[in-house]
Amino acid sequence: MLFNSIDFAIFLPIVFILYWFVTNNNLKLQNFLIVAASFFYMVSGVMV
Repeated sequence: MLFNSIDFAIFLPIVFILYWFVTNNNLKLQNFLIVAASFFYMVSGVMV
């Protein structure tokens, strides 16, 4: 997934909304979400 792709344009707002509005300032849940989103982003990348 590249920064200038449609997939990233959909992925980023979803993660942003989940991080700020769904986790309700729960630090452990926010950290888990960031790690999970990062892992998903890394795994979905194109292998070179």
